[in-house]
Amino acid sequence: MNEEKYIKILQSGSREAFAQIMQAYNKLLWVIVGGILNNVGTAEDIEECISDAYVSLWRNPGAYDPTKGSLKTYVAAIAKNKALDRYRQLAKMRHIELIEADDIISGGQDQCMYESILKQDMYGNLYDAIQSLKEPDKEIVIRRYFFDEMPAGIAHRTSIPIKEVKNRLYQSKLKLKKILQIEEDIVNGK
Repeated sequence: MNEEKYIKILQSGSREAFAQIMQAYNKLLWVIVGGILNNVGTAEDIEECISDAYVSLWRNPGAYDPTKGSLKTYVAAIAKNKALDRYRQLAKMRHIELIEADDIISGGQDQCMYESILKQDMYGNLYDAIQSLKEPDKEIVIRRYFFDEMPAGIAHRTSIPIKEVKNRLYQSKLKLKKILQIEEDIVNGK
């Protein structure tokens, strides 16, 4: 089936016909979403992102503008954005799990509790600072330092040259250091 027929199916609003669109693009979306969530998500996370992409397309078919690109590209972009959102959610959940693990390890003593609160605050500040970075810097930092991906793997997944990935990591570390230093100065009244 060609692109024009898929566009007509989308505009018709027919559920049975929409299933044809899903069948046509399902493998592509699995590759895109799976590539993003491969090391952090489960098969269910991937399926959920793909389903969310189709639901977005189904609920708002008028958002697609054929003059800006093909339907295939549009559906792929929706799926990529859903996967990146899910990636961020999983990264945040992993961050929270790390904090909870620190709480368990630290025990119940007052000094340990105080240290645990300081660590949580530190992790929270770091997380907020990372969230202030722009894409793709934010994704690169999260992949490198939260999920221990090597720069070559990040370059492969993001289609960014490895040298640029390394430069972005370096520049992002400088930005994070500056942000965290400013926050520390504010806390210390400097």
